[in-house]
Amino acid sequence: MKLHQVLLSNSEWRCMHPYKILHGHVMGSHVGRQTAEFNWDSKLQGIVLGSFYYGYAFLQIPGAWLALRYGGTRVFGYAIFMASMFTLLTPIATRASVYGLIGVRAAEGLVLGAVFPCNHAIWSKWAPPLERTTLVTLAISGCHVGTIITMPLTGLLTRYGFDGGWASVFYCFGAAGILWFAAWQLVVHESPEDHPTISEQEKQLILKETESINNPDPVPWKALLTSVPVWAIMAGNLAADWGLYTILISLPMYLIDILHTDIQTMGFLAAAPFLVKSLSGPFGGITADLLRRRWLSTRSVRRLYYSVGAIFAGTFIVAAGYATKATVAIALMCVGVASSGLLHSGYNVNMLDVAPTYACIIMGMCNTLGTTAGFLSPMLVGYITAEKKASEWRTVFWITLAVYIVGAVLFCAFMSGEVQPWAGGQLKESAAKKQEVKLPDEEKGYEAAETDEERPTTKEIS
Repeated sequence: MKLHQVLLSNSEWRCMHPYKILHGHVMGSHVGRQTAEFNWDSKLQGIVLGSFYYGYAFLQIPGAWLALRYGGTRVFGYAIFMASMFTLLTPIATRASVYGLIGVRAAEGLVLGAVFPCNHAIWSKWAPPLERTTLVTLAISGCHVGTIITMPLTGLLTRYGFDGGWASVFYCFGAAGILWFAAWQLVVHESPEDHPTISEQEKQLILKETESINNPDPVPWKALLTSVPVWAIMAGNLAADWGLYTILISLPMYLIDILHTDIQTMGFLAAAPFLVKSLSGPFGGITADLLRRRWLSTRSVRRLYYSVGAIFAGTFIVAAGYATKATVAIALMCVGVASSGLLHSGYNVNMLDVAPTYACIIMGMCNTLGTTAGFLSPMLVGYITAEKKASEWRTVFWITLAVYIVGAVLFCAFMSGEVQPWAGGQLKESAAKKQEVKLPDEEKGYEAAETDEERPTTKEIS
C-alpha cells in the first residue's frame, strides 16, 4: 500500500528529477550528469503534489460502503491492483503533459480512497476489543516501513535507474504492487470463518468478541453525521494528516533547500524519522492496550496518547527548523515523527471504540475531510517557501505545531470511549439481559472491565 502512498504524497518531485521539479532549474551538482526533463515552478509543483488528493477524497465513503457490502479484503486488494496499473502509466502520462500527470495521479487517488476504510472494515472482523490498538497500530506501521523503503530506493533509482531514472521508480513500484496483489489473493481471508487454517478455539473467541459487528444494521447516516464523538475523531484525524503530509513533503525539500544535502543522502536521511515511527506506533499500541486492561479507561488512554503525541510531535518539528546541521535536524525530526506515531493509539483506534460496526464509514468520513490537508499542505508549503529561506520553513513548522495543538484540544474535549447507542451499544446490552448473560461493562466499552483470566486474548490461545 505505501509503495503508492509515498509516491503520491511526497515523492513526485524525486521521481521526475527531483531538483528540477521542485526548484525549476537544472540540478547541477546535486544530481551529477543528469539533465532535467521538466521545468515547473513552485506553485505548479504544489498542484502536482496535491493532485493525488483531488481524486482521493471522492471514494472514501463509497469505498467504506463497498467494504461493508462486498468485504474489506476484496475491495482493498482490487484498489491496490488498479493503483499499480496507474503507477505504471505515470511516466507516459507525464511526458505527454503535466496535465496528464495530474489526471493519472487523481485517478490513482480515486481508487486508493477505499484503502484505509477497508483497513478498519477488516480489523472490525478480526480484532478483539482489548487487542485493537495493538493490531491496528501494527498494520499502520506497515505504511511507515513502506516509506523507509521507498525514500532511499527512489533516490537510487532516480540516479541509476533506466529510462531516465525517474521513470524507473514508477515502473518498479507499479510492478511490485501487482506482485503484492497476487500474494494478497492467496493468503488473506475475509473473516475467521473463511480462514482454512485458524484453530477452532481462536476462531470462536474472535467471533464471540465481534458478534454484533458481523451482523450490521443499515448505516445510521443521520446519527453518524451528527455524533459529537465522531466529529472529535475527524478533528483529530485532520490534525494528524496535516502533520504527516507536511513532513512527507517538507522534510526532503528542507534537506535540499536549506541544509544542502545531496539527493541520495537526502533519501536515507528523510527515511530515518519514519523508521523510528514504524517502531513507536506499535509500541504505543501495545502499551495502550496494557493500560486499558489494568489501569485506565479507554477514554483516558485515547486522550493521553493523542495529547502527548501531538504536543511532542509539533514541538520537536519546530525545533528541527532551527537546526543548522542535517544530522541534528534529522535527530529532532525523528523524535517528532516518532511522537506522532502515538496519535494512532488515540484517534485512529477510537473509531472502533465508538462504532466498531461502522468504523470503516467513520474512517471514510475522516479521510474525506483529511484529504484537504493532502492538497492544501503542499500548496501552502509552495507559497510560503517561494524564496527558499530558513525563516520560511520555520513558519511552515510553526503552523504544523499550531494545527497539532488545535486537533488535540478538540479531540480530547469531545471524544468518547464508549460504544455509541446508534452503533449498537444499547441493543447489545438489551439482548444480553434477555439471555441473562452477564457482559463486560458496556458503559466503558470494555474499558479495563475484566482481568486476563476473565477475557482471554488471541495470544493466549495461539
